[in-house]
Amino acid sequence: MTILFKNITKIYEGKTIFQNISGKINDKDKVGIIGINGIGKTTLIKILVEEENCDSGTVEILPSDIKIGYLKQSSDFDEDITLSEKIQKYKTKYIYKYSQDKNLTYEKALKKSLTDMGFNDKDLKKKISKLSGGEKTKLSICLVLMNDPEVLILDEPTNHLDVDAIKWLENFLSKLNKTIIIISHDRLFLDNTVNKIFEMNYDKIEEYSGNYSHYKYQKNINIANINKEHSKQQREIKHLGKVIQEQRQWFDKAHKSAGTNDHLRKLAGKHMNTVWSKEKKLEKILENKIDPYKANIPAAFYLINKNNINKSKLPNYLIRINRLKKSFDSKVIFDNAACNLKKGDKVALLGSNGSGKITLLKMIIGSEKPNSGTVYIPPSIRLAYFSQELENLNYDNRILDEVMSLGICRNDARLMLGSLLFKSEDVFKAITKLSMGEKCRVAFAKLLLSGSDILILDEPTNYMDTVSKENIEEVLKQYEGTILFVSHDRYFINSLATKIFEIDNQKIITYEGDYDYYLNKKAEMKDNVTANVNYDKIKDEILQLECELAFLCGKLSDVNLLEYSKIETQEKFLGTYEKLRECKYAISNDNGLNKKV
Repeated sequence: MTILFKNITKIYEGKTIFQNISGKINDKDKVGIIGINGIGKTTLIKILVEEENCDSGTVEILPSDIKIGYLKQSSDFDEDITLSEKIQKYKTKYIYKYSQDKNLTYEKALKKSLTDMGFNDKDLKKKISKLSGGEKTKLSICLVLMNDPEVLILDEPTNHLDVDAIKWLENFLSKLNKTIIIISHDRLFLDNTVNKIFEMNYDKIEEYSGNYSHYKYQKNINIANINKEHSKQQREIKHLGKVIQEQRQWFDKAHKSAGTNDHLRKLAGKHMNTVWSKEKKLEKILENKIDPYKANIPAAFYLINKNNINKSKLPNYLIRINRLKKSFDSKVIFDNAACNLKKGDKVALLGSNGSGKITLLKMIIGSEKPNSGTVYIPPSIRLAYFSQELENLNYDNRILDEVMSLGICRNDARLMLGSLLFKSEDVFKAITKLSMGEKCRVAFAKLLLSGSDILILDEPTNYMDTVSKENIEEVLKQYEGTILFVSHDRYFINSLATKIFEIDNQKIITYEGDYDYYLNKKAEMKDNVTANVNYDKIKDEILQLECELAFLCGKLSDVNLLEYSKIETQEKFLGTYEKLRECKYAISNDNGLNKKV
Protein backbone atom coordinates (compact mmCIF):
# COMPACT_ATOMS: atom_id res chain seq x y z
CA MET A 1 0.00 0.00 0.00
CA THR A 2 1.31 3.45 -0.93
CA ILE A 3 -0.15 6.95 -0.76
CA LEU A 4 1.82 9.36 -2.94
CA PHE A 5 1.04 13.04 -3.48
CA LYS A 6 3.19 15.31 -5.65
CA ASN A 7 3.29 19.11 -5.97
CA ILE A 8 -0.30 19.59 -4.81
CA THR A 9 -1.67 23.10 -4.39
CA LYS A 10 -4.95 24.20 -2.83
CA ILE A 11 -6.57 27.61 -3.29
CA TYR A 12 -9.68 28.87 -1.46
CA GLU A 13 -11.41 32.01 -2.72
CA GLY A 14 -8.23 33.32 -4.29
CA LYS A 15 -6.05 32.55 -1.24
CA THR A 16 -3.38 29.86 -1.54
CA ILE A 17 -3.56 27.53 1.47
CA PHE A 18 -0.48 25.52 0.48
CA GLN A 19 1.46 25.05 -2.74
CA ASN A 20 3.62 22.39 -4.36
CA ILE A 21 3.76 20.10 -1.33
CA SER A 22 4.72 16.45 -1.74
CA GLY A 23 4.90 13.37 0.45
CA LYS A 24 4.80 9.59 0.52
CA ILE A 25 3.13 7.27 3.04
CA ASN A 26 4.14 3.62 2.92
CA ASP A 27 2.41 0.48 4.13
CA LYS A 28 2.27 0.23 7.94
CA ASP A 29 3.56 3.79 8.42
CA LYS A 30 2.07 5.57 11.41
CA VAL A 31 2.31 9.24 10.49
CA GLY A 32 1.60 12.26 12.67
CA ILE A 33 0.86 15.46 10.72
CA ILE A 34 1.68 18.67 12.59
CA GLY A 35 1.79 22.35 11.67
CA ILE A 36 0.45 25.72 12.71
CA ASN A 37 -3.29 26.37 12.71
CA GLY A 38 -4.60 27.22 9.25
CA ILE A 39 -1.73 25.62 7.34
CA GLY A 40 -4.14 23.14 5.71
CA LYS A 41 -3.65 19.83 7.54
CA THR A 42 -7.33 18.85 7.41
CA THR A 43 -7.58 20.12 3.83
CA LEU A 44 -4.70 17.81 2.83
CA ILE A 45 -6.50 14.83 4.38
CA LYS A 46 -9.75 15.71 2.57
CA ILE A 47 -7.81 15.75 -0.70
CA LEU A 48 -6.31 12.32 0.06
CA VAL A 49 -9.75 10.80 0.77
CA GLU A 50 -11.24 12.57 -2.30
CA GLU A 51 -13.62 14.77 -0.34
CA GLU A 52 -11.96 17.76 -2.00
CA ASN A 53 -9.91 18.31 -5.14
CA CYS A 54 -6.51 19.94 -5.36
CA ASP A 55 -6.00 22.83 -7.81
CA SER A 56 -2.80 21.30 -9.16
CA GLY A 57 -0.59 18.29 -8.54
CA THR A 58 -1.38 14.58 -8.32
CA VAL A 59 -2.55 12.08 -5.69
CA GLU A 60 -1.98 8.36 -6.23
CA ILE A 61 -3.19 5.59 -3.89
CA LEU A 62 -2.10 2.03 -4.63
CA PRO A 63 -3.99 -0.21 -4.76
CA SER A 64 -6.88 2.07 -5.67
CA ASP A 65 -9.52 -0.02 -3.88
CA ILE A 66 -8.08 0.06 -0.35
CA LYS A 67 -10.56 0.78 2.42
CA ILE A 68 -9.94 4.06 4.28
CA GLY A 69 -11.48 4.85 7.65
CA TYR A 70 -11.69 8.61 8.33
CA LEU A 71 -12.52 10.14 11.72
CA LYS A 72 -13.40 13.81 11.27
CA GLN A 73 -13.02 16.48 13.94
CA SER A 74 -16.78 16.84 14.26
CA SER A 75 -19.23 13.99 13.85
CA ASP A 76 -22.59 14.35 12.13
CA PHE A 77 -24.96 12.22 14.22
CA ASP A 78 -28.72 11.93 14.32
CA GLU A 79 -29.23 13.50 17.75
CA ASP A 80 -32.70 12.05 18.34
CA ILE A 81 -31.77 8.35 18.42
CA THR A 82 -30.26 6.40 21.30
CA LEU A 83 -26.78 4.96 21.37
CA SER A 84 -28.26 1.45 21.14
CA GLU A 85 -30.28 2.45 18.05
CA LYS A 86 -27.11 3.87 16.52
CA ILE A 87 -25.39 0.50 17.00
CA GLN A 88 -28.30 -1.28 15.30
CA LYS A 89 -28.16 1.19 12.43
CA TYR A 90 -24.47 0.45 11.89
CA LYS A 91 -24.86 -3.29 12.28
CA THR A 92 -23.28 -5.00 9.27
CA LYS A 93 -21.88 -8.34 8.13
CA TYR A 94 -18.40 -7.42 9.39
CA ILE A 95 -16.72 -9.53 12.02
CA TYR A 96 -14.64 -7.71 14.57
CA LYS A 97 -11.19 -8.76 13.40
CA TYR A 98 -9.29 -7.23 16.33
CA SER A 99 -10.84 -9.56 18.88
CA GLN A 100 -9.35 -12.87 19.94
CA ASP A 101 -12.83 -14.33 19.57
CA LYS A 102 -13.19 -14.72 15.79
CA ASN A 103 -16.91 -15.44 16.16
CA LEU A 104 -17.64 -12.18 17.94
CA THR A 105 -20.39 -10.46 15.95
CA TYR A 106 -20.16 -6.86 14.87
CA GLU A 107 -22.88 -5.76 17.29
CA LYS A 108 -21.34 -7.51 20.29
CA ALA A 109 -17.86 -6.36 19.34
CA LEU A 110 -18.99 -2.76 19.03
CA LYS A 111 -20.61 -2.93 22.47
CA LYS A 112 -17.36 -4.39 23.84
CA SER A 113 -15.39 -1.59 22.20
CA LEU A 114 -17.74 1.01 23.69
CA THR A 115 -17.36 -0.63 27.11
CA ASP A 116 -13.58 -0.38 26.73
CA MET A 117 -14.05 3.32 26.03
CA GLY A 118 -16.00 3.81 29.27
CA PHE A 119 -19.65 3.34 28.25
CA ASN A 120 -22.00 1.20 30.34
CA ASP A 121 -25.39 -0.43 29.71
CA LYS A 122 -27.17 2.66 31.04
CA ASP A 123 -25.32 4.86 28.52
CA LEU A 124 -26.63 2.71 25.64
CA LYS A 125 -30.12 3.99 26.40
CA LYS A 126 -29.04 7.64 26.18
CA LYS A 127 -29.99 9.77 23.22
CA ILE A 128 -27.05 11.01 21.14
CA SER A 129 -28.07 14.57 22.04
CA LYS A 130 -27.40 13.78 25.72
CA LEU A 131 -23.85 12.55 25.12
CA SER A 132 -20.94 14.80 26.03
CA GLY A 133 -18.43 15.89 23.40
CA GLY A 134 -16.03 13.25 24.70
CA GLU A 135 -18.65 10.51 24.50
CA LYS A 136 -19.49 11.44 20.90
CA THR A 137 -15.80 11.31 20.02
CA LYS A 138 -15.51 7.84 21.59
CA LEU A 139 -18.54 6.63 19.64
CA SER A 140 -17.12 8.00 16.38
CA ILE A 141 -13.80 6.26 16.97
CA CYS A 142 -15.48 2.94 17.69
CA LEU A 143 -17.63 3.13 14.53
CA VAL A 144 -14.61 3.94 12.34
CA LEU A 145 -12.53 1.13 13.84
CA MET A 146 -15.30 -1.45 13.53
CA ASN A 147 -15.30 -1.28 9.73
CA ASP A 148 -11.76 -2.67 9.74
CA PRO A 149 -10.13 -0.10 7.43
CA GLU A 150 -6.76 -0.78 5.83
CA VAL A 151 -5.79 2.88 6.28
CA LEU A 152 -6.98 4.71 9.38
CA ILE A 153 -7.07 8.53 9.33
CA LEU A 154 -7.82 10.36 12.59
CA ASP A 155 -8.27 14.14 12.73
CA GLU A 156 -7.76 15.38 16.32
CA PRO A 157 -9.01 12.08 17.83
CA THR A 158 -8.25 13.07 21.45
CA ASN A 159 -10.53 16.11 21.44
CA HIS A 160 -12.83 15.95 24.48
CA LEU A 161 -11.49 12.53 25.59
CA ASP A 162 -10.51 12.00 29.22
CA VAL A 163 -7.11 10.55 30.12
CA ASP A 164 -8.34 6.95 30.47
CA ALA A 165 -9.99 7.01 27.03
CA ILE A 166 -6.85 8.52 25.47
CA LYS A 167 -4.71 5.77 27.02
CA TRP A 168 -7.11 3.13 25.68
CA LEU A 169 -6.86 4.62 22.20
CA GLU A 170 -3.06 4.87 22.43
CA ASN A 171 -2.78 1.25 23.45
CA PHE A 172 -5.11 0.17 20.65
CA LEU A 173 -3.32 2.15 17.93
CA SER A 174 0.15 1.08 19.08
CA LYS A 175 -0.85 -2.57 18.58
CA LEU A 176 -2.73 -2.00 15.31
CA ASN A 177 -0.76 -3.35 12.36
CA LYS A 178 -2.15 -0.91 9.81
CA THR A 179 -1.29 2.34 8.09
CA ILE A 180 -2.36 5.21 10.33
CA ILE A 181 -2.43 8.97 9.66
CA ILE A 182 -3.07 11.24 12.63
CA ILE A 183 -3.56 14.99 12.84
CA SER A 184 -3.10 15.97 16.48
CA HIS A 185 -1.84 18.73 18.74
CA ASP A 186 -1.55 16.21 21.60
CA ARG A 187 2.21 15.71 21.71
CA LEU A 188 2.22 12.84 24.17
CA PHE A 189 -0.41 11.05 22.10
CA LEU A 190 1.87 11.39 19.06
CA ASP A 191 4.79 10.14 21.15
CA ASN A 192 2.87 6.96 21.95
CA THR A 193 1.29 6.23 18.56
CA VAL A 194 3.36 7.31 15.52
CA ASN A 195 6.70 6.39 13.97
CA LYS A 196 6.97 9.29 11.53
CA ILE A 197 6.22 13.03 11.64
CA PHE A 198 5.19 15.22 8.71
CA GLU A 199 5.80 18.87 9.59
CA MET A 200 3.56 20.76 7.20
CA ASN A 201 4.57 24.18 5.93
CA TYR A 202 3.13 26.50 3.28
CA ASP A 203 5.34 25.17 0.48
CA LYS A 204 6.75 21.87 1.70
CA ILE A 205 6.40 18.93 4.06
CA GLU A 206 9.46 18.05 6.11
CA GLU A 207 9.62 14.37 7.07
CA TYR A 208 11.15 13.15 10.34
CA SER A 209 11.50 9.54 11.48
CA GLY A 210 10.34 8.60 14.96
CA ASN A 211 7.71 10.02 17.30
CA TYR A 212 7.12 13.63 18.36
CA SER A 213 9.95 13.78 20.92
CA HIS A 214 12.39 12.39 18.36
CA TYR A 215 11.12 14.95 15.84
CA LYS A 216 11.85 17.74 18.36
CA TYR A 217 15.34 16.35 18.94
CA GLN A 218 16.05 16.16 15.19
CA LYS A 219 14.48 19.58 14.62
CA ASN A 220 16.72 21.19 17.26
CA ILE A 221 19.80 19.59 15.65
CA ASN A 222 18.70 20.89 12.24
CA ILE A 223 18.16 24.38 13.65
CA ALA A 224 21.59 24.33 15.29
CA ASN A 225 23.17 23.22 11.99
CA ILE A 226 21.31 25.88 10.00
CA ASN A 227 22.39 28.61 12.41
CA LYS A 228 25.96 27.30 12.37
CA GLU A 229 26.07 27.35 8.56
CA HIS A 230 24.49 30.81 8.54
CA SER A 231 27.16 32.15 10.90
CA LYS A 232 29.92 30.55 8.82
CA GLN A 233 28.49 32.02 5.63
CA GLN A 234 28.13 35.47 7.22
CA ARG A 235 31.81 35.41 8.24
CA GLU A 236 32.81 34.50 4.67
CA ILE A 237 30.57 37.25 3.23
CA LYS A 238 32.13 39.77 5.60
CA HIS A 239 35.66 38.58 4.79
CA LEU A 240 35.12 38.70 1.00
CA GLY A 241 33.52 42.13 1.23
CA LYS A 242 36.49 43.45 3.18
CA VAL A 243 39.03 41.90 0.77
CA ILE A 244 37.18 43.29 -2.27
CA GLN A 245 37.00 46.74 -0.74
CA GLU A 246 40.73 46.76 0.15
CA GLN A 247 41.81 45.44 -3.27
CA ARG A 248 39.62 47.95 -5.10
CA GLN A 249 41.22 50.74 -3.08
CA TRP A 250 44.69 49.34 -3.96
CA PHE A 251 43.73 49.14 -7.66
CA ASP A 252 42.45 52.72 -7.74
CA LYS A 253 45.63 53.92 -6.06
CA ALA A 254 47.93 51.77 -8.27
CA HIS A 255 46.10 52.76 -11.45
CA LYS A 256 46.44 56.41 -10.60
CA SER A 257 50.15 56.04 -9.74
CA ALA A 258 50.89 54.14 -12.97
CA GLY A 259 49.96 57.16 -15.04
CA THR A 260 50.80 56.45 -18.69
CA ASN A 261 53.15 53.54 -17.91
CA ASP A 262 51.61 50.64 -19.88
CA HIS A 263 53.47 47.96 -17.91
CA LEU A 264 52.29 49.22 -14.53
CA ARG A 265 48.75 49.67 -15.84
CA LYS A 266 48.79 46.08 -17.11
CA LEU A 267 49.87 44.78 -13.67
CA ALA A 268 47.09 46.77 -12.03
CA GLY A 269 44.63 45.29 -14.53
CA LYS A 270 45.65 41.73 -13.64
CA HIS A 271 45.08 42.57 -10.01
CA MET A 272 41.60 43.77 -10.90
CA ASN A 273 40.83 40.37 -12.46
CA THR A 274 41.35 38.87 -8.98
CA VAL A 275 38.88 41.41 -7.55
CA TRP A 276 36.27 40.52 -10.19
CA SER A 277 36.75 36.81 -9.38
CA LYS A 278 36.10 37.45 -5.71
CA GLU A 279 33.05 39.58 -6.53
CA LYS A 280 31.61 36.72 -8.59
CA LYS A 281 32.25 34.36 -5.69
CA LEU A 282 30.46 36.74 -3.32
CA GLU A 283 27.58 37.11 -5.75
CA LYS A 284 27.17 33.32 -5.91
CA ILE A 285 27.19 33.05 -2.12
CA LEU A 286 24.52 35.75 -1.86
CA GLU A 287 22.37 33.91 -4.42
CA ASN A 288 22.48 30.83 -2.15
CA LYS A 289 22.21 32.75 1.08
CA ILE A 290 21.35 30.68 4.16
CA ASP A 291 18.71 32.37 6.30
CA PRO A 292 18.96 31.84 10.07
CA TYR A 293 16.19 29.99 11.85
CA LYS A 294 13.70 32.54 13.07
CA ALA A 295 13.05 31.68 16.68
CA ASN A 296 9.87 32.85 18.37
CA ILE A 297 10.07 36.15 20.17
CA PRO A 298 11.17 35.50 23.77
CA ALA A 299 8.33 35.75 26.24
CA ALA A 300 8.17 39.06 28.12
CA PHE A 301 8.68 37.35 31.47
CA TYR A 302 9.17 40.53 33.48
CA LEU A 303 5.77 41.78 32.26
CA ILE A 304 4.06 38.60 33.45
CA ASN A 305 5.02 39.20 37.07
CA LYS A 306 5.21 43.01 36.93
CA ASN A 307 1.79 43.56 38.51
CA ASN A 308 2.10 40.88 41.24
CA ILE A 309 3.33 43.49 43.71
CA ASN A 310 1.62 42.02 46.79
CA LYS A 311 3.03 38.49 46.30
CA SER A 312 5.02 38.53 49.55
CA LYS A 313 1.94 39.66 51.50
CA LEU A 314 -0.25 36.78 50.37
CA PRO A 315 -1.32 34.11 52.90
CA ASN A 316 0.14 30.60 52.51
CA TYR A 317 -3.28 29.15 51.63
CA LEU A 318 -5.13 30.98 48.84
CA ILE A 319 -8.06 28.56 48.49
CA ARG A 320 -9.37 26.27 51.23
CA ILE A 321 -12.13 23.79 50.41
CA ASN A 322 -13.69 21.81 53.26
CA ARG A 323 -16.60 19.35 53.58
CA LEU A 324 -17.77 20.27 50.09
CA LYS A 325 -21.04 18.72 48.90
CA LYS A 326 -22.55 19.24 45.49
CA SER A 327 -25.15 17.34 43.49
CA PHE A 328 -27.36 17.86 40.46
CA ASP A 329 -30.73 16.21 41.05
CA SER A 330 -29.87 12.64 42.09
CA LYS A 331 -26.28 12.73 40.78
CA VAL A 332 -23.76 13.37 43.54
CA ILE A 333 -20.65 15.22 42.32
CA PHE A 334 -18.87 15.94 45.62
CA ASP A 335 -19.43 14.38 49.02
CA ASN A 336 -17.34 15.86 51.87
CA ALA A 337 -14.54 16.78 49.47
CA ALA A 338 -11.60 18.83 50.71
CA CYS A 339 -8.34 20.31 49.43
CA ASN A 340 -6.07 23.34 49.90
CA LEU A 341 -4.34 25.46 47.26
CA LYS A 342 -1.10 26.99 48.49
CA LYS A 343 0.70 30.12 47.31
CA GLY A 344 2.91 29.29 44.32
CA ASP A 345 1.20 25.95 43.52
CA LYS A 346 0.67 25.03 39.89
CA VAL A 347 -2.02 22.38 40.19
CA ALA A 348 -3.51 20.16 37.50
CA LEU A 349 -7.10 19.15 38.29
CA LEU A 350 -7.68 15.65 36.92
CA GLY A 351 -10.67 13.35 36.76
CA SER A 352 -12.80 11.46 34.28
CA ASN A 353 -15.32 13.31 32.11
CA GLY A 354 -18.33 14.23 34.23
CA SER A 355 -16.44 13.88 37.53
CA GLY A 356 -16.96 17.55 38.40
CA LYS A 357 -13.78 19.35 37.31
CA ILE A 358 -15.53 22.33 35.71
CA THR A 359 -18.14 22.38 38.47
CA LEU A 360 -15.32 22.79 41.01
CA LEU A 361 -13.77 25.64 39.01
CA LYS A 362 -17.14 27.38 38.82
CA MET A 363 -17.63 27.06 42.59
CA ILE A 364 -14.18 28.59 43.10
CA ILE A 365 -14.93 31.61 40.89
CA GLY A 366 -18.40 31.93 42.45
CA SER A 367 -20.62 31.19 39.44
CA GLU A 368 -21.84 27.93 41.03
CA LYS A 369 -22.85 27.39 44.65
CA PRO A 370 -22.14 24.26 46.73
CA ASN A 371 -25.01 22.49 48.49
CA SER A 372 -22.97 22.64 51.69
CA GLY A 373 -19.39 23.01 52.84
CA THR A 374 -17.04 25.91 52.21
CA VAL A 375 -14.89 27.26 49.42
CA TYR A 376 -12.91 29.97 51.19
CA ILE A 377 -10.78 32.52 49.32
CA PRO A 378 -9.39 35.52 51.28
CA PRO A 379 -11.11 38.74 50.10
CA SER A 380 -7.83 40.32 49.00
CA ILE A 381 -7.03 37.53 46.53
CA ARG A 382 -7.53 38.42 42.86
CA LEU A 383 -8.76 35.64 40.55
CA ALA A 384 -8.57 35.49 36.77
CA TYR A 385 -10.58 32.83 34.92
CA PHE A 386 -9.87 31.44 31.46
CA SER A 387 -12.87 29.56 30.08
CA GLN A 388 -13.27 27.70 26.81
CA GLU A 389 -16.07 30.13 25.91
CA LEU A 390 -13.67 33.14 26.06
CA GLU A 391 -16.26 35.42 27.65
CA ASN A 392 -13.61 38.01 28.58
CA LEU A 393 -13.07 39.09 24.95
CA ASN A 394 -14.79 42.01 23.23
CA TYR A 395 -15.12 40.70 19.68
CA ASP A 396 -15.62 44.23 18.29
CA ASN A 397 -12.07 45.25 19.28
CA ARG A 398 -8.77 44.83 17.49
CA ILE A 399 -6.19 42.69 19.28
CA LEU A 400 -3.99 45.56 20.48
CA ASP A 401 -6.96 47.67 21.63
CA GLU A 402 -8.39 44.70 23.55
CA VAL A 403 -5.18 44.18 25.54
CA MET A 404 -4.68 47.91 26.12
CA SER A 405 -8.22 48.10 27.54
CA LEU A 406 -6.69 46.73 30.77
CA GLY A 407 -4.79 50.02 31.17
CA ILE A 408 -1.60 48.51 29.74
CA CYS A 409 0.68 50.85 27.78
CA ARG A 410 1.10 50.28 24.06
CA ASN A 411 4.73 49.06 24.27
CA ASP A 412 3.99 46.51 27.02
CA ALA A 413 0.90 45.28 25.18
CA ARG A 414 2.85 44.78 21.95
CA LEU A 415 5.71 43.07 23.78
CA MET A 416 3.35 40.61 25.47
CA LEU A 417 1.46 39.94 22.24
CA GLY A 418 4.77 39.39 20.46
CA SER A 419 5.73 36.77 23.03
CA LEU A 420 2.45 35.01 22.21
CA LEU A 421 3.24 34.95 18.47
CA PHE A 422 1.34 38.08 17.36
CA LYS A 423 3.94 39.87 15.24
CA SER A 424 4.08 43.25 13.50
CA GLU A 425 0.72 44.02 11.80
CA ASP A 426 -1.02 40.99 13.37
CA VAL A 427 -1.92 43.07 16.42
CA PHE A 428 -4.29 45.20 14.33
CA LYS A 429 -6.48 42.26 13.31
CA ALA A 430 -10.12 42.30 14.45
CA ILE A 431 -10.80 39.69 17.13
CA THR A 432 -13.93 38.53 15.33
CA LYS A 433 -11.75 37.49 12.36
CA LEU A 434 -9.35 35.35 14.43
CA SER A 435 -9.22 31.56 14.66
CA MET A 436 -10.11 29.95 17.99
CA GLY A 437 -6.43 29.35 18.72
CA GLU A 438 -5.62 33.02 18.11
CA LYS A 439 -8.54 34.15 20.28
CA CYS A 440 -7.22 31.92 23.09
CA ARG A 441 -3.82 33.60 22.86
CA VAL A 442 -5.42 37.08 23.08
CA ALA A 443 -7.36 35.93 26.16
CA PHE A 444 -4.10 34.65 27.64
CA ALA A 445 -2.38 37.99 27.07
CA LYS A 446 -5.15 39.72 29.01
CA LEU A 447 -5.04 37.10 31.73
CA LEU A 448 -1.29 37.35 32.24
CA LEU A 449 -1.34 41.16 32.33
CA SER A 450 -4.25 41.34 34.78
CA GLY A 451 -2.03 41.21 37.88
CA SER A 452 -4.09 38.35 39.35
CA ASP A 453 -2.84 36.19 42.22
CA ILE A 454 -4.49 32.99 40.93
CA LEU A 455 -5.11 31.88 37.37
CA ILE A 456 -8.01 29.45 36.95
CA LEU A 457 -7.69 27.79 33.54
CA ASP A 458 -10.24 25.58 31.78
CA GLU A 459 -8.57 23.62 28.94
CA PRO A 460 -6.19 26.50 28.11
CA THR A 461 -4.48 24.82 25.14
CA ASN A 462 -7.60 23.68 23.29
CA TYR A 463 -7.58 24.85 19.65
CA MET A 464 -3.87 25.71 19.80
CA ASP A 465 -1.20 24.30 17.51
CA THR A 466 1.99 22.82 18.97
CA VAL A 467 4.02 26.03 18.54
CA SER A 468 1.42 28.05 20.46
CA LYS A 469 1.18 25.39 23.18
CA GLU A 470 4.92 25.41 23.76
CA ASN A 471 4.92 29.22 24.00
CA ILE A 472 2.07 29.18 26.50
CA GLU A 473 3.86 26.51 28.55
CA GLU A 474 7.02 28.58 28.72
CA VAL A 475 5.09 31.70 29.73
CA LEU A 476 3.13 29.91 32.47
CA LYS A 477 6.27 28.25 33.87
CA GLN A 478 7.74 31.73 34.39
CA TYR A 479 4.53 33.06 36.00
CA GLU A 480 5.21 33.50 39.72
CA GLY A 481 1.59 33.38 40.82
CA THR A 482 -0.63 30.37 41.57
CA ILE A 483 -2.37 28.29 38.89
CA LEU A 484 -5.21 25.77 39.02
CA PHE A 485 -5.94 24.27 35.62
CA VAL A 486 -7.97 21.58 33.88
CA SER A 487 -6.37 19.98 30.84
CA HIS A 488 -6.43 16.73 28.89
CA ASP A 489 -3.05 17.58 27.37
CA ARG A 490 -0.68 15.31 29.33
CA TYR A 491 2.41 16.89 27.75
CA PHE A 492 1.19 20.26 29.02
CA ILE A 493 0.36 18.82 32.46
CA ASN A 494 3.77 17.17 32.73
CA SER A 495 5.50 20.41 31.75
CA LEU A 496 3.63 22.72 34.12
CA ALA A 497 2.07 20.96 37.13
CA THR A 498 3.88 20.87 40.48
CA LYS A 499 0.93 19.22 42.24
CA ILE A 500 -2.08 17.13 41.24
CA PHE A 501 -5.68 17.23 42.46
CA GLU A 502 -7.66 14.19 41.31
CA ILE A 503 -11.45 13.97 41.61
CA ASP A 504 -12.21 10.35 42.43
CA ASN A 505 -15.32 8.82 43.96
CA GLN A 506 -16.74 12.28 44.85
CA LYS A 507 -13.58 13.26 46.75
CA ILE A 508 -10.56 15.41 45.86
CA ILE A 509 -7.29 13.52 46.28
CA THR A 510 -4.08 15.54 46.59
CA TYR A 511 -0.78 14.26 45.18
CA GLU A 512 2.13 16.34 46.48
CA GLY A 513 4.24 16.08 43.35
CA ASP A 514 4.28 16.52 39.59
CA TYR A 515 2.54 14.40 36.95
CA ASP A 516 5.24 11.71 36.96
CA TYR A 517 4.90 11.44 40.74
CA TYR A 518 1.12 11.08 40.33
CA LEU A 519 1.51 8.33 37.73
CA ASN A 520 4.01 6.47 39.92
CA LYS A 521 1.67 6.66 42.91
CA LYS A 522 -1.24 5.37 40.82
CA ALA A 523 0.94 2.51 39.58
CA GLU A 524 1.95 1.67 43.17
CA MET A 525 -1.71 1.54 44.19
CA LYS A 526 -2.46 -0.75 41.26
CA ASP A 527 0.47 -3.00 42.21
CA ASN A 528 -0.80 -3.15 45.77
CA VAL A 529 -4.05 -4.57 44.45
CA THR A 530 -2.24 -7.61 43.09
CA ALA A 531 0.01 -8.07 46.12
CA ASN A 532 -0.85 -10.32 49.05
CA VAL A 533 -2.71 -8.29 51.63
CA ASN A 534 -2.76 -8.84 55.37
CA TYR A 535 -6.49 -8.27 55.81
CA ASP A 536 -6.50 -8.32 59.58
CA LYS A 537 -3.73 -5.73 59.75
CA ILE A 538 -5.39 -3.47 57.18
CA LYS A 539 -8.79 -3.74 58.87
CA ASP A 540 -7.20 -2.68 62.15
CA GLU A 541 -5.53 0.24 60.38
CA ILE A 542 -8.84 1.25 58.74
CA LEU A 543 -10.57 1.25 62.14
CA GLN A 544 -7.77 3.34 63.63
CA LEU A 545 -7.83 5.83 60.72
CA GLU A 546 -11.64 6.16 60.89
CA CYS A 547 -11.42 6.95 64.59
CA GLU A 548 -8.72 9.51 63.89
CA LEU A 549 -10.87 11.11 61.18
CA ALA A 550 -13.83 11.32 63.56
CA PHE A 551 -11.61 13.05 66.12
CA LEU A 552 -10.28 15.52 63.53
CA CYS A 553 -13.82 16.27 62.29
CA GLY A 554 -14.84 17.10 65.83
CA LYS A 555 -11.82 19.32 66.26
CA LEU A 556 -12.54 21.18 63.01
CA SER A 557 -16.11 21.89 64.14
CA ASP A 558 -14.81 23.72 67.21
CA VAL A 559 -15.67 27.40 66.62
CA ASN A 560 -12.96 28.46 69.08
CA LEU A 561 -10.18 26.72 67.15
CA LEU A 562 -7.44 29.18 66.24
CA GLU A 563 -6.79 29.81 62.55
CA TYR A 564 -3.30 28.31 62.42
CA SER A 565 -4.53 25.23 64.33
CA LYS A 566 -7.46 24.90 61.93
CA ILE A 567 -5.11 24.86 58.91
CA GLU A 568 -2.84 22.31 60.58
CA THR A 569 -5.83 20.11 61.47
CA GLN A 570 -7.15 20.31 57.89
CA GLU A 571 -3.79 19.08 56.60
CA LYS A 572 -3.86 16.15 59.02
CA PHE A 573 -7.45 15.39 58.01
CA LEU A 574 -6.54 15.25 54.30
CA GLY A 575 -3.48 13.09 54.95
CA THR A 576 -5.44 10.69 57.12
CA TYR A 577 -8.25 10.47 54.58
CA GLU A 578 -5.75 9.63 51.82
CA LYS A 579 -4.28 6.78 53.90
CA LEU A 580 -7.79 5.47 54.62
CA ARG A 581 -8.69 5.58 50.92
CA GLU A 582 -5.57 3.61 49.96
CA CYS A 583 -6.30 0.96 52.59
CA LYS A 584 -9.89 0.53 51.48
CA TYR A 585 -8.87 0.48 47.83
CA ALA A 586 -6.30 -2.26 48.42
CA ILE A 587 -8.52 -4.51 50.50
CA SER A 588 -11.60 -4.12 48.32
CA ASN A 589 -9.82 -4.92 45.04
CA ASP A 590 -7.10 -7.41 45.96
CA ASN A 591 -6.82 -10.14 43.31
CA GLY A 592 -10.24 -9.22 41.92
CA LEU A 593 -12.07 -10.59 44.96
CA ASN A 594 -14.03 -7.34 45.46
CA LYS A 595 -14.06 -7.72 49.22
CA LYS A 596 -15.97 -4.94 51.00
CA VAL A 597 -15.01 -3.32 54.27
